Amino acid sequence: MGPKTDAELNIILNMTQEERDELLADRDQRLIVKYHGDIERIAQAEGALVERINNQIAVFVIPLERARNLLQYPEIEYMEAPKDFFYNLTQSLVASCINTVQNNLPYQLKGTGVLLGIIDSGINYAHPDFRNPDGTTRIVSIWDQTIMGNPPVGYLEGTEYSREQINEALRAPNQFERLRIVPSQDTLGHGTHVAGIAGGNGRSSAGRIVGVAPEAEFVIVKLGNPAVSNLVRTADIMLAVRYVIEKARAENKPIAINLSLGMNEGPHNGTALIEFYLNSAAQEWKNNIMVGAGNEGISRNHVEESVEQDGVTTVELQIGPNKRTYSFFVWQNSVDQLSFQLIAPNGQSTPRISYTTPVRRYVIGGSVVYPAFAGPSPLNGNIEFGVFMTGLQGGPIDSGLWRMRIFGDNVVDGTFNIWGENIATAGNETYFLDNTPDLTLTTPSTSSFVISVGAYNSVTNQIAPFSGRGYTRPPVQIKPDLVAPGVDIMAANYAGGYQTLSGTSMATPHVTGSVALMMQWGIVQNNNPFLYGESIRTYLLRGANRNVPGVIFPAPSWGYGKLCLKNSLDMARRASFV
Repeated sequence: MGPKTDAELNIILNMTQEERDELLADRDQRLIVKYHGDIERIAQAEGALVERINNQIAVFVIPLERARNLLQYPEIEYMEAPKDFFYNLTQSLVASCINTVQNNLPYQLKGTGVLLGIIDSGINYAHPDFRNPDGTTRIVSIWDQTIMGNPPVGYLEGTEYSREQINEALRAPNQFERLRIVPSQDTLGHGTHVAGIAGGNGRSSAGRIVGVAPEAEFVIVKLGNPAVSNLVRTADIMLAVRYVIEKARAENKPIAINLSLGMNEGPHNGTALIEFYLNSAAQEWKNNIMVGAGNEGISRNHVEESVEQDGVTTVELQIGPNKRTYSFFVWQNSVDQLSFQLIAPNGQSTPRISYTTPVRRYVIGGSVVYPAFAGPSPLNGNIEFGVFMTGLQGGPIDSGLWRMRIFGDNVVDGTFNIWGENIATAGNETYFLDNTPDLTLTTPSTSSFVISVGAYNSVTNQIAPFSGRGYTRPPVQIKPDLVAPGVDIMAANYAGGYQTLSGTSMATPHVTGSVALMMQWGIVQNNNPFLYGESIRTYLLRGANRNVPGVIFPAPSWGYGKLCLKNSLDMARRASFV
């Protein structure tokens, strides 16, 4: 289908109906497009629904059998299937120099006048840590994308619950009545924990377990869709970011936005379609977007290799037992012409597949393989080669050692990167044998204008082994930007009380809350009305703590160092002559 689509959509549109139905059983028929011109005219002509995210990106709801029709319109510059995302599962406040900023002069900051945008699995809005001393809510609104009803104005799905509705629910005599008024729940617990780190006020622990910005207010988005509430896709996230920024603008308050999620798909250089959007959104209103670097550091799901002119490089992939589907994607420089051959554990193979080979279904052993090229992408000029694997007649993929041979047909650079599925879906028994732990940041943490956050253990002063590592693919950027505590972090539990979790998901809200405190000092207190966006990132990186023996900064695991809020605020204060 050429450069207008990605490899995954090429594969989906060339599958048999049975295999497509199995793969897409949990997906709606949405496509994300980059466009120009009158997008509503195209939607009307094709009998589709369209939801504009901004003036360049939109979401089409259209049957897949009509998806090809969109490619005939010159206004459609690029199109892809929504991607799956996965959540990256008070000593930390001391380690990050936060407690002195909260409690000591000249700061004494708690986040007053600033919003925390938590885009995640929802929140237990009844938890005492998200309520004021009088019992009322600290939440401005909740947009639950998984409940059909009354979506926010300008949106097509979900239900929005206002502060007034949440307070009404909190006055209910019991949980049954409360959930009848506001039925939104955090069944995973991930979002509640993240919100607690960023801004829990400790009311459930008599002030012992307090988040970073305990007096900030929240704008909450529970991600998903009404069909499958725990399935998160790129379109949901982009719409959520748009929503929380619009809320902040309406409230006339700055906002620190938290995205503790990621995926392995994409070019990993800041040019994926969702990153294109986040780079734009990060420059709207008074906001910063914090993104977790992911938990793929030791997942064995990435390979960086090279091939010489007329040479052959072999990459080996172990497929575990009872694996029904698996996919991986190869990204290469567009100046190179490479071809690929897949070999099953029993020795059967596909033919050699080049850029001009049509997408088709291959049966090798007891498995079905769909390989497809895409590109050069209009977003980055790169070539993508994707492979989707499934078992015959609904069975598992052949387990054992698969090999892929990469041929250097016309090589200038020769470097290529392969990313398999996230550890959440790949599991521990499916992995690349000769894997590369660097460049394991998940998308969209490689976005240029977001703050990418890795995780370290604040007790041992060691990087967390799971933390995604940089840098990015060319053009190379220093990512992650910095690290924060992400091992054994205690915060609010969705069932009440508190729980301990680890992950870059837990590191990221430390930075999100810190950004809220910086915004309070700069914008709310009028010490520096422009302290947001790239200005805040600059001070965070300058102030980062680099007391790690043997590490030369910046570093692929540590970025520019460990979060140290007081250092960063002191630098901003000196620069503002306050």
